[in-house]
Amino acid sequence: MGRLLLAAAAVLYGGVDLCWPTAAGWLRVVAAIELAGGLMLLAPAARGVITRTGAGLLTAVYLLLTALTLPEVVRHPWVFNSWGDTGEQLSRLAGAALVLAMIEPLARRLAKPAYWVFGVCVASFAIEQWVYFASTVALVPQWLPAGQVFWAAITTLAFGLAAAALLARRTALPAARLLTLMLLVFAGLVWVPILAAQPQVMGNWTEFAETLSIAGAAWVLSDFLTGATRRGAR
Repeated sequence: MGRLLLAAAAVLYGGVDLCWPTAAGWLRVVAAIELAGGLMLLAPAARGVITRTGAGLLTAVYLLLTALTLPEVVRHPWVFNSWGDTGEQLSRLAGAALVLAMIEPLARRLAKPAYWVFGVCVASFAIEQWVYFASTVALVPQWLPAGQVFWAAITTLAFGLAAAALLARRTALPAARLLTLMLLVFAGLVWVPILAAQPQVMGNWTEFAETLSIAGAAWVLSDFLTGATRRGAR
C-alpha cells in the first residue's frame, strides 16, 4: 500500500507540473518522468521489469529534484526554508529508494541509507514547523477543538518524537505508522479544503501532492520495517 500511495502521489505531482500552463519547460520534462514512474508502479499488471523501472525512474527524478535544491542551500545556508525544501525532496527520494531496494536485489544496499535519510528528514520537519511556527498555526483548521496553537504544537512534537524513534531504532515501526496517519490527516484536513477554496493556485496542488508523497514514503518505510520484523521472527 505504501508503494501505491507513493506512486499515486507521483502521478498527481507529475500531472500537475506537466499540464499546468505556466510550468517551465524543464519542469515538464521532469514531471513527465515522474508521471511515467508513478504509472508504472500503479499499473495493475506491474511485475518485474516494469515495477523496477518505475521505482528506478522515481528514485532518479527525486535525486535530481533534491540536487536542484542544493544551490539555494549554498546561497542561503542560514535560512532554514532552504534546508526544508531539501528535506522534503530527500524524504521522497528515500521512499522511492526503499521501494527499489525491496523489489530489486541489486539495490538492497539502498535500504539502510534510505532509512537513516528519512529519519533525518522527519527531524527536519519538526525543526521547520518550530522555526515557522506562525505559518504552521495558520494552516490548522480553525474549527478543530483546543485551538490552532495546540494542534500546531502537538504535530511539531509528534514529528520530533517520530524522528527520535526512527533514529534511535526504538519503536520505529509504530512511529512510522503513526507518522503516515498524521500526514494523511494533514492532506485531508489542511490541503483538501485549501484546494476546494483555491483550485486555481498551482502551489496548493503541489503541496497536496507533496504531502501525499511524503506520507507514501512513510508508509513504504512502515512496510519495510514490517517485512524486517517478520524476517527477524523466522
